Amino acid sequence: MSSIRSISRVEPGQFALIMGATYALLGIFFAVLIFLFTSLIPASSGFAAMGRGFTVILFPIIYGIIGYVFGFIGALIYNLVAGTVGGIKVTVTD
Repeated sequence: MSSIRSISRVEPGQFALIMGATYALLGIFFAVLIFLFTSLIPASSGFAAMGRGFTVILFPIIYGIIGYVFGFIGALIYNLVAGTVGGIKVTVTD
């Protein structure tokens, strides 16, 4: 038996944590792609290779932080809007 329920509130801290972790994983994926593509370009100095290494390290961290912050803000906005117009309707099966 299935029923239609509404998501009326999202916990901002938990949602931000999930978004931060998801964006960090995406950041790892994109960092590897950027590293592979930029390693095809010949480096004129050691600094270019060092920059590629920093990209692999910093990209996931920055993506994770951005995902956390905007996930938190998004959850707060959702809670405001859902309180006024109603939440997202989902079908739940028992």
